[in-house]
Amino acid sequence: MKKPVLLVTFNRPELTSTVLRAIREYEPEVLFVFQDGAREGNTQDIERCQQVRTVISESIDWKCDVHTLYSEVNLGCGPGPARGISWFFEHVDEGIIIEDDAVPHIDFFEFAAQMLDRYRNDGNVMCIGSMQLEGKRYGDGSYYFSRMNHTLCAWATWRRAWGIFDIKLVDLNRKELNSVLRRYKCDLREREYWCARLDEIHKDGLHNSSWDQQFWMSIWRRGGKGILPNVNLCSNIGFCEDSTHTWNSNSPAAAKKTSSILPIIHPTDESIQRLADRDFQRIYFDPDNYGKKGRRRLKYRLNRRLKRLLGHEGSWIKK
Repeated sequence: MKKPVLLVTFNRPELTSTVLRAIREYEPEVLFVFQDGAREGNTQDIERCQQVRTVISESIDWKCDVHTLYSEVNLGCGPGPARGISWFFEHVDEGIIIEDDAVPHIDFFEFAAQMLDRYRNDGNVMCIGSMQLEGKRYGDGSYYFSRMNHTLCAWATWRRAWGIFDIKLVDLNRKELNSVLRRYKCDLREREYWCARLDEIHKDGLHNSSWDQQFWMSIWRRGGKGILPNVNLCSNIGFCEDSTHTWNSNSPAAAKKTSSILPIIHPTDESIQRLADRDFQRIYFDPDNYGKKGRRRLKYRLNRRLKRLLGHEGSWIKK
């Protein structure tokens, strides 16, 4: 039996149509669709959200049990997807989640299904990703194990793993997160980066726009890990000016080509590939703080560390 699939959508009918064509290749027997509601007072949202619903009703032309949850209010691109995923796992024990700008390679579905079966009862493994930006091979298998600091556009997990998710992380502080990341052998710059993200989550949920970073931090607190392929299995086609996160069309993740991963070769080493996590951090999240740019910015990092040590607010050296 094929794995159930959740499609997370909002107001982008063209992208939704493209992603649905990729899902159609897999022809899941059960499909869940979550759509966030139009933003208050935004007439364009109302029209485009309705267009998305039309695309969904007209595109699902294979034999499929369809479940929909269309929000009447706008929850935001943090709480919205989180609500959709929680709803999904109210009905299934495991499954595949795809956002409306993530076009998975057809092999991703088989890869995710095999991983869901193989690691179903391994409580240390929390999720299965699809993205590979580094252009390197880590370990000796078709996939490797990661701290799971990767973007989640097309991915898979289990109800047991999503059950640890906490979108507010009110009982996680900088000291604990720093200690947790030390156990993952993260360097100082990585720890500073993620502690700053935690501060933003506590302040306003990254403007109410994040859920994935909270999921990663929930995993890290429990010493968990994820699975990532050694080839890229997802192309993000949503990099455009009006996107909340993916606005930079020059991003290394923008519309990256995908390739086949079958047949799958299982790695002999199931420990976390520390080099892979560090490479992704440098390439995707924090490129300005490494290499030549990083050396030029050293004085600013030292400035922030000193201010934090002394409890000083305000700027001594401008960014």
